[in-house]
Amino acid sequence: ALMEPLGIGENPWGFARTEPFSLTRTDRSGIIASGSFAGLKDISESVIQASAAALAASQTIHNAGGSIGLKESEVPVYEDVSRQMPRSLVAVCTCDGAVTAQVDPKALETHLRGDPSVDQVHFLERICTAEGWQALEKKIQRHRPNRVLIGACLPYGFVRKLKQLGRKVSLDPRLMEVVDIRASTLTAQPVDAPTALEPPAAVIERTLAMGATRLRHSSPVPVSTVPVFQRALVVGGGIAGMTAALSIADHGYEVDLVEQSDQLGGNLHWLRHAIDGAEMAPLLENTRSRVEGHPQIDVHTGTRIVAAFGQAGAFYTTLEDSEGKARQITHGATLLATGGTEATTTSYGFGTSERIVTQKTLETRLHDGTLDPTALQTVVMIQCVDSREEPRNYCSRVCCPTTLKHALSLKAANPALRIVVFYRDMMATGFLETYFTQARKAGVTFIPYRLDSKPQVSAGEGDRITVTGQEPFLGRPVEIASDLVVLATGIVPSLTPELAEAYGVDRDQDAFFQEAESKWRPVDALKEGVFACGICLSPRNVEESIATAEAAAERALRIVASERVAAGSIIAGVHESLCALCERCIEACPYGARMLDPDNERIQVNPVMCQGCGACAAVCPNDAAYVEGFDADRLMDVIDAALN
Repeated sequence: ALMEPLGIGENPWGFARTEPFSLTRTDRSGIIASGSFAGLKDISESVIQASAAALAASQTIHNAGGSIGLKESEVPVYEDVSRQMPRSLVAVCTCDGAVTAQVDPKALETHLRGDPSVDQVHFLERICTAEGWQALEKKIQRHRPNRVLIGACLPYGFVRKLKQLGRKVSLDPRLMEVVDIRASTLTAQPVDAPTALEPPAAVIERTLAMGATRLRHSSPVPVSTVPVFQRALVVGGGIAGMTAALSIADHGYEVDLVEQSDQLGGNLHWLRHAIDGAEMAPLLENTRSRVEGHPQIDVHTGTRIVAAFGQAGAFYTTLEDSEGKARQITHGATLLATGGTEATTTSYGFGTSERIVTQKTLETRLHDGTLDPTALQTVVMIQCVDSREEPRNYCSRVCCPTTLKHALSLKAANPALRIVVFYRDMMATGFLETYFTQARKAGVTFIPYRLDSKPQVSAGEGDRITVTGQEPFLGRPVEIASDLVVLATGIVPSLTPELAEAYGVDRDQDAFFQEAESKWRPVDALKEGVFACGICLSPRNVEESIATAEAAAERALRIVASERVAAGSIIAGVHESLCALCERCIEACPYGARMLDPDNERIQVNPVMCQGCGACAAVCPNDAAYVEGFDADRLMDVIDAALN
């Protein structure tokens, strides 16, 4: 019903069909898919593809002459109320009578007006609707409060609305707050319930009173900003790095693309086609030609990074070329796309015979013609070689689809060929399950194995190799004389500890990029201004790597597209008169936002890098470290409001 009028196609499973090597772009330009609309996704994949979709939308708007930056006339100007006594307007959503059925409006108003800062209390019907919101606007414009407290449900749904309301009534959104009172009416129980602590009315009163107290102490302190060098650095010239560079450069911002080898392309130089038959060569040539011909991209091949320091908005990176010449570049954001490689192995006799190869070697030989499938009688493939067990205890995700791709390719060239796959679990996720079915229908035999009964490979005399394994369904050992044994060894990342340390980011236990949060910030580092994409993040196929590159570029454009980058509204500070320079706060800060200024003998806080977590305040022995908006007076007043 939705796809037909939009003129976009469906894939065989009824989801939106996207272009080859894209998880978001549909048949029609300007119509973009994300999340489960285009396939089966978990939270992190949905977030990544939402960012990739936002990037695609931004490119469409930019190409049509639009802009992603705010014009000077669009920057909001708010009334200065810093010298005024707090006068709060409290608006309580009745939620179709659900709230007023649980609380006496007059009693609630009397309780709230016990706070001298509360000037007005109004009960409005369904504030979440257009009519309710307009009624709220009229109340604010009539009474001109300098604080606004809204009692409703789903506070996060009001974030954008509060910004729009602030512009309309000239009141800083930081002086407005929404507290959730609907959840209180749903979770609170009658007084006579065995586990009840208090009636719903008391919960609503307390929630609103605490919100009014917080607002009374609120002050729109000017947000710190730092200037931005409107240029980005992308480290790594594979498909992810090239895509990220193009995504930023297409918005008109300069990009330095650094590649350690002498040519761009990464793993696309040996990958020949995807499991669905899409050719890699046109993707490589088209992307590389666009990068090398783009006026906004400076390509540095045969170059490595030897040093880097800085913060969001101003990073300073030293490059060294193959001749040993060094130069420094300045950039506002850093994107790591260092990729990964096929893992090496000595298991299953690898290295003892030319007929024991990896999946990468098989792909190369099939393409260059050095392997003739029609000359083969039996091929054995072994999955999870040295993977999903220590010391490489993770799934590389691409191995099983690659095995299915090669098995189907070999079967197409030689239908009589016998193929046996030893596997632990076939990770053919989502739509890839159909290729697993195709392989079984084509006659490929799949034999599961356990870690305590791995197949054994022995290369004897002649060209045949013997593979012995346990067939669990038959309950007996099997011996297979094979012409070729293909090992799926998995992927290892290429993010070096030196590079990670240079940009102040962490690697996880498997040496991949450690994201700030796996589901909600999947391409961000804890350090603001640093992002990652492609295999640097985790094992991914080509289209997934492209999606992460678009997501990382979209995140970086938040910084690069601004002349100044603002700090958060909640950041830490230092009472210098109390500070003993013990430096415990520096060690405790997970974001690297604190440093010692030896010349002035004080602790400096980087407002852009600070995330307001409060770790510094927790470890400070002198109460010198503090977090804006969480001073003792305010918190004690909020506690009093909760208890009264």
